[in-house]
Amino acid sequence: MNGNSRKYWILLIVALVLMIGGSLLASYINSGAGTATVKEIKIPGTNGYVISAYLYTPIGVTAQKPAPAILAFHGLNNQKNYMANTALEFARRGFVVLSADMTGHGYSNGANGENSHGGPDALKYLRSLAVVDKNNLGLVGMSQGGFGPSTAAAQAIPDGYNSIFYMESECNAPGNPNLTPCKGLKNVAYNIGTATELGIMVLVNKGSDAPKSQVVQAVFGISETVQVGKLYGSTDNGTARILYQPHETHPQSTDWPIAIGNAIDWMQRTLKGSKNIPPSDQIWGWKFLGTAAALFGAFLFLFAMGALLLQTSFFASLAEAVPAYKGFTGIGWWIGALITTAVGPLLYLWVWQNIGTGGGPLPPNGLWPQNFTNVYMVWSVIVGTIAIILILVNHFVFTKKQGATAVNYGLAWEGKGLDWGKIVKSLFLAICILFPLYLLLLFINSVWLVDFRAWVVALMPMSPIRFQAFLGYLIPFAIYFVPQGIIFAAFVRINQGKASVGREMFVNAIVLTLGALVWVLIAYVPLFSGAEMVFGPGAAGGLGAIYYIPLLVLWPLVACLYTYFFRKTGRVYTGVFLVTLFMVWLLAAFGDFAFVP
Repeated sequence: MNGNSRKYWILLIVALVLMIGGSLLASYINSGAGTATVKEIKIPGTNGYVISAYLYTPIGVTAQKPAPAILAFHGLNNQKNYMANTALEFARRGFVVLSADMTGHGYSNGANGENSHGGPDALKYLRSLAVVDKNNLGLVGMSQGGFGPSTAAAQAIPDGYNSIFYMESECNAPGNPNLTPCKGLKNVAYNIGTATELGIMVLVNKGSDAPKSQVVQAVFGISETVQVGKLYGSTDNGTARILYQPHETHPQSTDWPIAIGNAIDWMQRTLKGSKNIPPSDQIWGWKFLGTAAALFGAFLFLFAMGALLLQTSFFASLAEAVPAYKGFTGIGWWIGALITTAVGPLLYLWVWQNIGTGGGPLPPNGLWPQNFTNVYMVWSVIVGTIAIILILVNHFVFTKKQGATAVNYGLAWEGKGLDWGKIVKSLFLAICILFPLYLLLLFINSVWLVDFRAWVVALMPMSPIRFQAFLGYLIPFAIYFVPQGIIFAAFVRINQGKASVGREMFVNAIVLTLGALVWVLIAYVPLFSGAEMVFGPGAAGGLGAIYYIPLLVLWPLVACLYTYFFRKTGRVYTGVFLVTLFMVWLLAAFGDFAFVP
């Protein structure tokens, strides 16, 4: 074993330790640190709908000693894993918890919104369990999980629950003054962050104005400003109302001790039979640490496995010298880097405003069925098309005059042109890097019931229908990732292409991410300062901000993968294939279905 091989083996071992060790830690904490059992179940619903859920059962709970229960639903374009932090804290306190995927989300079938989001079916199932105290049952819904399935369940079975906690949510459709769905709801708590991106959900421009919201006041049965933290009505007769206002954003609530503590506080006030553990006593942060470590380990695995495979006899022919750099230098490099980092952010909000979750001119369909993935896709195709045009203009106007050819761009081979054998082998290499990672994740998710995630970034296994969506999205996203990889290999290499691999990876990560970071700061600095979002109170700006956050993690990874494998192979193909496959896997496994293929 030579020195380089040893280095890569060590990196691979570190990656495996992070993934396996982090997942074991997360799985243990997910059981309430051993105080509950967790199992994944499939709930047969009405009209052929099937709900995927995690069932948390505290140790010692039996039909003779039933426990209070919680039905939890995640938000739009999320999965049941997002409510795991809340669920495990309830399980620690002696609650039976059913955390379910909404219809069209996670591993539940159907399309988003169908079958009342699965809410009534899930509540019926939870109430059918012998270990559940039917007289002490609460509903917790985050965002759409509140106004969708939780409200639907409460209306379908009005005597089947005692209280509801709306986490960054409300009882009626967002932005709608019609409060008909809220009539008769028992013991309602609202948790609305002062820095939420989506104040429009309760018809205010910023979260801190929620106490002045007419729709919030109407639910509370008053016409004046709601006092935060004050208990209105009575928990005994079901008329209780309370507004919690932590300093948080909309997506922050599922991974924020104050919001989770507020949910616990409300259920301990309105339900009987739980353990008297204070709401502030929380351990879910260790689960977050475990799944985040596993996600980071997955990122490292891509580099280590790729480097080791390139040393095998089969793939060794792909490891070639890096071609001479003929791209931009000096002021030209700075202009190229600025354009590269700025084009995407400049078009991002426009795409959200014109495509949005409804799809605009491109509604979800059999080929591209996921609404949020479609927004990313349209944006990617537009930016990718611009990148292709810039590549052609730069070549014919600038770099061709310096003797640049497709060889210098990492696209062709000297004297051979396009070597299709090596191009196909590069694709196979990318697949061989990802396949063992996928198998390991599949095992961990199936056996330990956790995946690789850190807040809004999550890597999950794909169900068959998600794999079908994955195939449909590959070419559109390749229109973005392939030309971006060419730009970094051919036109904006730092120090005239003479920098170390590490330095080039670092600089390219900054170039790809800086524009996104500036956009996110423009969105969030005013929010955290108590002002309104500068992009306006509409849902497009708020959702756009939320869905730009993951790219602050993923763009540095993408840039490093481009750079690393270009420097390893002298060609762009392995890097762009690997990035495209990985990113489309991540998106297709994550997104909700607005259309059933």
